[in-house]
Amino acid sequence: MTEEMHFWNPQDQNYVPNYYETDYNQMPTQPGDFQPFTDYSGQIPTIPDVSKFYDPRNVDFEEEPPLLEELEIYPDRILQKMLAVLNPFHSHGLTDDADYLNKDPDLAGPIFFYLILAVCLFLSGNKAHFGYIYGISVLSCLMMYCLLSLMTAQSVFNVTTVASVLGYSLIPIVGLSVFGVFFSLKGLFGAILATLSVMWSSISASRLFVAISGDREQQPLFAYPCALVSAVYVLLVVF
Repeated sequence: MTEEMHFWNPQDQNYVPNYYETDYNQMPTQPGDFQPFTDYSGQIPTIPDVSKFYDPRNVDFEEEPPLLEELEIYPDRILQKMLAVLNPFHSHGLTDDADYLNKDPDLAGPIFFYLILAVCLFLSGNKAHFGYIYGISVLSCLMMYCLLSLMTAQSVFNVTTVASVLGYSLIPIVGLSVFGVFFSLKGLFGAILATLSVMWSSISASRLFVAISGDREQQPLFAYPCALVSAVYVLLVVF
C-alpha cells in the first residue's frame, strides 16, 4: 500500500506561503524602502502634538491661588475667631453671624491649639498628652453636638461647627498650660487661674453657640456643658 504525497503548488490560488519559502533577499534593507503604515482611509496617521495641551512656559503662576487657600486655611478667619474668644464681651461682629460660622467652620485653628496643649502637657511632665487630648476632643465634640441638637428646635448645628467652636474656646486653657510649663499650678494661685480659664472658655463658647442658634436666652444653658468640657481639660493641665 503506497501513501500518496501531496505538495502545494505555488501556482495554486489557495496556496498560502509559509516562512520557509520567504525570499529574504528581496526584502527592503534601507529605511526608505519600507512602506509607511496607513489607516483604512489610506492616510498616514500622525502623532498629535501634546505640547499645545500643556506647556510649562504658558502657565501663569500669578493666577494660581495661595497655598493656604488650597489647604482651606484662612488666617483672617482664624484671627477673627481668636479675637472673639479672647474678648467674649466684644461688640457685634462677623463672629456673631450664624452664616459666617456655619459656612466655613475651619478646623486648622482648633487642631493647632490642640497640638499646643498636648505639647505643653508633655513638657510639663504630665502623663496625659496626645492620646488623651485626641480622645477627649472627639468625645466632647460628639456629645456636645448631640446635646445642642436636643436643645434647639431646628438642626442648626453640625459636627464640624461644634468642633471648631470648642477648639477655639480652648485658647484660655492653652494659655494656662503654657503658664504651667514654667510654674506649678498645684496651689491657690493655680486654682484661681484654672477657675478663670474655665469661666472664660465657657462664656466664649456659649456666645458662639448662641450666635448660631439665634436664641440669646439659652446662653446659660449652653455655658454649663461648655464649662464641664473645659473643666476636663483644666484637670489635665493642673494634675
